[in-house]
Amino acid sequence: MDGSRPVIIIKKKGGHGGHHGGAWKVAYADFVTAMMALFIVLWLLNTNKPVREAVAISKTPPAPLARSVRPRWVPQRP
Repeated sequence: MDGSRPVIIIKKKGGHGGHHGGAWKVAYADFVTAMMALFIVLWLLNTNKPVREAVAISKTPPAPLARSVRPRWVPQRP
């Protein structure tokens, strides 16, 4: 066995360990949604009264719920 070639052992290091690291996307989506809501509220606060009333009318609940849920500043539907 003097003339035989030496045995070479190659040890492979562990891989990545699967699919990890996607939690930042959820946190980023939550942040972007919160920023969008904030800017919509700021925009509505900066608009004039007819625009606010138009947005409020479009966001009111259907007629059976409207009497009990409608805020005082939302005008009545005709």
